[in-house]
Parts: sequence; C-alpha cells; structure tokens
Amino acid sequence: MTSTMPDSAAMRPDAAAIQAPPSSSRAAALHPARARKRSKARGNLFSILVPALLLGAWFLSDLVRPDKFSVFPSLQDVVTCWIDWIFDTTQGRYFYSGTWILDFAASMIRIIGGLVIGSAAAVLFGLSVLWLPIIEKITDPVIQILRPIPKTAFLPFAILLFGLGNGPAMFMTIYGVFLIVYVQVIMSIKLVPADLKHAAAMLGASKSQVLRTVVLPAALPGICGGIRIGASYAWLVLILAEMLAVREGFGYVLWHAYEFMRMDLVVAAMLTIGLCGFVTDKVIVALMRKHLTWAEDIAQANV
Repeated sequence: MTSTMPDSAAMRPDAAAIQAPPSSSRAAALHPARARKRSKARGNLFSILVPALLLGAWFLSDLVRPDKFSVFPSLQDVVTCWIDWIFDTTQGRYFYSGTWILDFAASMIRIIGGLVIGSAAAVLFGLSVLWLPIIEKITDPVIQILRPIPKTAFLPFAILLFGLGNGPAMFMTIYGVFLIVYVQVIMSIKLVPADLKHAAAMLGASKSQVLRTVVLPAALPGICGGIRIGASYAWLVLILAEMLAVREGFGYVLWHAYEFMRMDLVVAAMLTIGLCGFVTDKVIVALMRKHLTWAEDIAQANV
C-alpha cells in the first residue's frame, strides 16, 4: 500500500532558500532608536569636518606664511582677542573688552524683533492680496521697484527720521525682511493647487475658511523657507545699520575694528556673526520640523 502522506523532507523548506537578513538590517530592526542615534552622530561628525579642516589649515598657515602676509591675523591672535571681548581679560584696556554680552543682546533683540515684525507684515500683506487681488495690482509695481534698490541707500533717511539708536536699525531690518519674505509668501500662496480650494468651496467652506484651513497650511512650508532667507538677509542689513546708527552691537564693533585696523577683532566679529546666523537658521529649521510634520506628506501627495 502506497502512502499518500507527504514526505517530511519535502515539507521542510530549503535551507538555501531562506536567507538571513543582513546583520545591519537586523540590528536596525532590533534597535531602531540606536540606529537613528548612530546616524545622527555620523551626520554631526560630517558637519564639523570641514570647519575643523579649515581651522587646521589656518593654524598651519600661521607657521609657514611669509611676512608679507602678516596683515592677516593668526588663529591665536583671533582667539585671544575673542576671549578678551567676552571675558575682559585685559581689564578694560580696549574699547571692546568685556562688551560681548551687551553686543550680543543688542544685536539679537534687533534681529528677533525685525524678523518677527517683518515676516508677520509680509504674511499678512500676502494674505490680504489673496483676499483682495486688486491690492497686488496697486502695490506690486512699487514693491518691485523698491526691491533692486540697495537697502543701505535708505539708511541716511532712517537716521534723519528716527535719530541714532535702535530706530534706524530696527527699521532697516524690518524693511529688508519684509521685501524678502513678501515675494516668497506671494509665490507660495499662488502655487497652492486650485483643486484644493475648489474642493473646499464645494464642501461648503467660506472664503475665510478656505484661506485659513486650506491655503495657509499648504503655503506654510514655502513661507517658512522665505523666513529662513529673510533671517540671513536680516543679519546683513542689521550689521550695516549698526555700523553707523548705534553704539552697541556686532556691527558697531566690526566698524570700529576696521577704523583701528584691528584685523584680529574684525575676524572675531565676522565669525561671531556667522555663528549667530547659523544658530538662527537652525532654530527656524527646528521650529519648522516641530510644527510642520505634515509638510513632507503634502509634498509627496502633490508630486
């Protein structure tokens, strides 16, 4: 009698057909948090690689460069000057000794105020253009004429109007940020798909509801990108305004360093401004990642 039971060997899956997952994939599956942490650490390492190489090259150039290049400050001179600027190691010997905290606070207050007010005005003005298109036809030619004009050309008028102090610096920062962010706001709003607005209107949404719940959320990623650009431009305009209009801030220190030919202080101020701008951008990006977690899904849905 022939058995109809299947062979046990035939029932066993082929060992060669079963491939074990790679060790890296298995480790990532077992420890996703550890894998993310390792990837983040690797990214942080790469981000500091180029600055470290540049500092190393700067240090080596101090050892081998000829005397005719002595006008360029050495890394040691810049660090020494920077420390005195922050901690007043020379007991007030120079005009900048121990004033870093005051300069930092003054510049940051102007940057934050100018960025917030300028960006808010640009967003509100852009939304008003969407609400009443006639506003764009009236104001857009004036804005497009003002945009190519160097912002520093308005600084003397700002000083005459507001006097010396925070007034001209704040005005220049708000004005520069507004023109940068305004263009991005208008473009982001106009690029919102019309189908989304039509669908919301067909579902019974009013014009204000479409604006608040459809247009603004869809345009928000582009608006935030414009704010990032506006933040970097705000530092540029602010430093130029601080050179002539105020008596504290990074721009004031930078200008006086030029006057006294303190190139070590010039470089220290330049690096400080660059680092503050870098931190400002990172803060904006962090806020975007926290509040715009859906932006990536929207971008993928519109592809």
